[in-house]
Amino acid sequence: MNVRTRAILGVVVPAALFVALFASTSNPAGSTGGAPVSTVPTSSSTTTTTTQPGRDEANPFTSPAMAAYLAHRTNDVTAAVYDVTSGITYTYRNGIRERTASIVKIDILADLLYESQRSHVALTPRQLVLASQMVEDSDNGATDRLWSEIGGYDAINEFNELVGFKKTIPSYSWGDIDTTPLDQLQLLKVIVLPNSILDAASRAYEMSLMEHTISSERFGLGWGSPAKALVGVKDGYYLETTTGWQLNTTGFVHYQGRFYLATIMSADNPEENYGISTVTQCADFIWKFLRP
Repeated sequence: MNVRTRAILGVVVPAALFVALFASTSNPAGSTGGAPVSTVPTSSSTTTTTTQPGRDEANPFTSPAMAAYLAHRTNDVTAAVYDVTSGITYTYRNGIRERTASIVKIDILADLLYESQRSHVALTPRQLVLASQMVEDSDNGATDRLWSEIGGYDAINEFNELVGFKKTIPSYSWGDIDTTPLDQLQLLKVIVLPNSILDAASRAYEMSLMEHTISSERFGLGWGSPAKALVGVKDGYYLETTTGWQLNTTGFVHYQGRFYLATIMSADNPEENYGISTVTQCADFIWKFLRP
């Protein structure tokens, strides 16, 4: 749940635009000047079995630079990365649950798109506006409306089971869901890679919104990746009154032979900027480690 609530934009999206988006099977070009999403390989699927790195295998989280950095942080960090090219999944403090905050907004949109596919009814112009506000601007009011429209607790729990979540604890409040980075990687695979849950048009639409998040919502993977990289990101942040700030970043990065999905979560931050610095620096280390 983001502390900064964006104002409702009130922009009406023509229905024709939605039809055009969902009639296309090609992915949208990125907003950052990097390679277009259409260059993303289409051979991976959400059912692909990934392997954990062996004890002696290189791992971004045990690399000297990142290990030294994390050793001196006072916050509670957990993370996971899926290297699409190699099929390897890397984790840091696997199994730790933390609050979703606003990263759950891409989960809500994925569920909405899935329900739209099942009913064979396109999203309405109003829903398109709300979806844009929810993901690009991280507007909490728009999220409340779409959370209610998908069916809230029961709907998101059922959808997440379909996606393959293993450790997530649902909540009646969307920002208070407890999850793990590995579960969030499963969601990212459904959004980014070909699969049987979301079709190409739904994935292209959601990725486009993630690529166009506003600048203040692009820390973490957004700020920790090169300016020319194609980055789709959703960040989350809010103040836990008893433990401190929760700061999360989740999304995909594609550029210069690197293509990966990542979720970095950070709890117990003494201040917001401390958590932003942590997830952004970790994103930078991941980028540098996953050399082609």
